[in-house]
Amino acid sequence: MPQEVMPPPWVRLQNNARRLASLSSLCLGEVHPSAVVHGVLELGEGSVIKPGTVIEGQVRIGKNCSIGPNAYLRGSVSIGDDCVVGNAVELKNCILGNAVFVAHLTYIGDSVLEDDINVGGGCIFSNFRHDAGEIRMPYGGKLVATGCHKLGCYVGSHARIGCKCVVLPGRVIPPYTQTYPGTVYRGSVPAT
Repeated sequence: MPQEVMPPPWVRLQNNARRLASLSSLCLGEVHPSAVVHGVLELGEGSVIKPGTVIEGQVRIGKNCSIGPNAYLRGSVSIGDDCVVGNAVELKNCILGNAVFVAHLTYIGDSVLEDDINVGGGCIFSNFRHDAGEIRMPYGGKLVATGCHKLGCYVGSHARIGCKCVVLPGRVIPPYTQTYPGTVYRGSVPAT
C-alpha cells in the first residue's frame, strides 16, 4: 500500500487553523489561577498550565503536557501528548507533535514540529523575511512559492536543536538532525 503523502507545512498550518476555529473549551487538566486564557483552550488529561502563562486564540493541548511558567501561546496552536513548553516560551500558529520539548526563552512562529524533538533554550524559529517577501520552502525536491509572508520552518522527527540556534524562515530540518548550539540554520535549498 502506498504511503500517504503529507501536505506541505504551510497547508498543514492553514488546515490546523480551520480545524481549531470550531474548537470548544474543555479542561481535563489543571490551569493555575494566575494563567490567563483569552480564547478557547482544550486541555488534555494530566496536562498542567503553570503560573503566568497567557493563551490567546484557539489552543489544543494533548495529554500529560507541561506548559510554562510564563509561556505565551497565541493564534492557532496544536500540541500533542507528553510535551513540555518551558518558561517564557512563545508559540504562534504552530503544530507540535508528541514528545516535543521546547526549553525556556524560545520563540517558534508558524512552524510544524513532528514527534520526539528537543529544542534547546534561547532558540528563535523566525517566520518573517526582512524584505517582507514571500517565503519559499523546499517541498517535493523543489523550492516552492508558499503564498505566505509569515512562515517558519518544518522540523522532522527525532531532531535535536542546540541552545541559542536561529532557524531562518521557510527552512526544513530533516529528521534526526542535530544542530550545534549558537548555529544559524540556513539549511540546503534545492536549485530552482
